[in-house]
This record gives sequence, structure tokens and C-alpha cells, in this order.
Amino acid sequence: MNGSTLPARRVAVVGAGLAGLAAATSAVERGFDVEVFEARSRAGGRVWSQALTTESGTETVIERGAEFVLSGYERFRALAGRFGLELVDTGMSYYRRESREYPSLTTAELAAAGQYAAAHSGAFLSAADLIDSLHVPADVRESLYARVEISSANQAECVSARVLRTVSSFEDKPSWRVAGGNQRLADAMHRALGGRVRLSTPVTALRQLDDGVELVTPDGQRTFDAVVCALPLAVLTSQAVRCDVPQWKRAAWEHISQGQAAKLHLPLAQPPAASAVMSVRHRYWTWTARGADGSVSPVLNCFAGSPRALEELDLHDVDLHDGGASWAQLVRAARSDLEFTPAARALLTQWHTDPFALGAYSEPGPQWRSADQAAVQRPVGNIHFAGEYCGADFMGLMEGALRSGEDAAAELGVASAN
Repeated sequence: MNGSTLPARRVAVVGAGLAGLAAATSAVERGFDVEVFEARSRAGGRVWSQALTTESGTETVIERGAEFVLSGYERFRALAGRFGLELVDTGMSYYRRESREYPSLTTAELAAAGQYAAAHSGAFLSAADLIDSLHVPADVRESLYARVEISSANQAECVSARVLRTVSSFEDKPSWRVAGGNQRLADAMHRALGGRVRLSTPVTALRQLDDGVELVTPDGQRTFDAVVCALPLAVLTSQAVRCDVPQWKRAAWEHISQGQAAKLHLPLAQPPAASAVMSVRHRYWTWTARGADGSVSPVLNCFAGSPRALEELDLHDVDLHDGGASWAQLVRAARSDLEFTPAARALLTQWHTDPFALGAYSEPGPQWRSADQAAVQRPVGNIHFAGEYCGADFMGLMEGALRSGEDAAAELGVASAN
């Protein structure tokens, strides 16, 4: 399964997002001496929960990063249960979104077109090719484009047609999140690892040695028997962290489409009903959802996906902590059914402006093949890889990150046995 011939006893994990935390947790359980290096001052990576104070003075926990726990999240659920964390039903569905720009278009029509497209995705390279082949009305086609581009965080021509299999469900399936914020899972895993996690310690290079891997930080060099590299794909491909890998690995990485997305949170004057509304024209969707106490939180959550959408919303070059005023104005007009807090500043989050992420999440590109999955996951010498982009059927998702971390720890065990 890997090319390592050295027993991997002293293991470094680079990155304390969910993938790195899962790798470290599983490696410790397998008896390895583990040390985790994280550039940020917190664990969790692109899972980032924050308390937002509303006009009434109450605090609502929002997700600035990964939010929804969906069907099939077996490892997420198992770990949440292990640490005594409750999952709460949001009262809305990630899968079903109202489109007010096309009031005559029913959810059933859109679902039928999406499910037909998903069933025929194997015959096409890109999602755009597949959608364009459908004999459907213009409003259906444009809505499918919007759904794909929002959910994949990229243009439809840049992602594989297979993404229709995951975004074409318009059923009222429930969506959950951790009560009190998804970051509670990351924090619980961090605490369980104790002093093994070194925060605010960025790694700048990973170098293969004959007898292990040299890890370079601002404090100097350290040598380990093996390393689990759990950094975001965009950080690796940009070589923001130098990691020498062969051409076959880079070729597989090039077949992955790196998404760009933004989230906006707007406080509301009154708690609304649960809702999910998509803007087809501007490639974003908005939702209101229940919190841990069972009531709908007085916050409107918004998500825009694809570089083109961020450009049109005047967000592409906006700083991570900018308020996103132009987008907020559009949202207030589109959601006139809600009562916004007049003086409240919108809270904007973008991951491509974060130097430790450089992007949102990953989807397979048009050239993606099954052989690429094996290449993406395969170790290079004593460097193993984990991250949402390694997540196979759960690529781009929290579940994929967790599974990839556990898989990488299992590979360490195989290396030791060899």
C-alpha cells in the first residue's frame, strides 16, 4: 500500500484540522509517538465556530467554515458520540432550496432533471457538458448550473459531471450540526491529544531522508520516522509549504478542482422560521436554522460558491474580515421576508484569503479518474497524506477529512509491520 521500508514510530502530523486530528488520534491509539504541528492558534482548520452577539444581547454560534452533518457521516457521528457531543437537527434541509427568481419552477421539476443528470453523469467529463446536453427549459438548466456551482464552489465546466450525484438530491433529508458549534469536536480531539499538539507552529518544508523525514519550522529542523501531511491541497499545490513529491502525485492533484467560496452572516431583529433560499443569478444560497435550544437562531447564513460568483459579488479581493457590504445589500433585498438588525455589521469569511487554507474545499475535476484517487492517497516514501481532498466518496466534506486521517494512521501501521 505504501513504499516505506522504515518502521514509523516517531510520527509528525502537519495540520490540526479534522484530518490531522483524526490521524493523530488514531496513530496514538496504535502506539505511535505523535507530535502535531499547527500554524494557527487554534485547532480545527476550516472548521471554525464563533459566537455572534445579536441586538438583544444573546449569543448565537455560527459556522464560519464547514457546517452541515449529512447522511453517511458515520465517522463524524462516532467521534461526536465518543466525546459526548450532541447533534441537533437544523430544521431545514441542505438538499432542498427554494428559488424565488423562478416562481413557476417547482422543486419536483428541478429534482427530476437533477436525478436524470446524475444517472447519466458517467458519459460526460464536466458538469457543464452534462447540463448542456439536457433537453430541459432554460430555467431548469440555469438552476442546475447554480446548484452545481454553489455546491462545488467552482464553475460547472471545472468540475466532473459526477458532482451531480451529490448535489442532485432535492429531498427533504435532514441536516445536523454539533450543538454549540462543530469546532467543539475539533477542540475535544485537541484536548484528548494533550501536549502533543503545538499550535502557532507553521511547517515550511518536508524533506525526505534516507531514514525518515525532516520537518522544518521557524524554530529549526526536526526528524521523524514518518509524517502525515494533513495540509489543504491548495497549500501544497502552491508550494506555500515545500513538499517534494513525484510527478505522478502532482498529476493526480491537477485533476482536482479547488473551490472558492464565501460565507456571510447577518444578525436578525427577530427569530425567523427555518428556511433555505437559493439565488440562481448570483450563485449563493441563504438559510435560517435551529440552534441547540431547538429555536431558530436570529441569524441569516449565506454561502456563495465559485470564483466567478465571488468576483461578481465584489468579494474576490476582499479581506478575510471585511464586512462584505455589497453582498449584504443584495441579500437584504432578496430576503425581504426577514427583519434585519439595522446597525449590525455583516460578518464575512473567505478561505482563499487565509494563508493557511488558500481555498475552500475540493471536488473532482473533469479529467478525474478512479486511478487518481489511489494516487492522491498513496504515500511518498515516509510522507503520508490526509485531508478532505483525499476523502474518496466524501471528497470536500468533514467526513472525508476524518476518514482520510484514519486511513493515513492505518498506513503507518502497515509501514511499521514492514
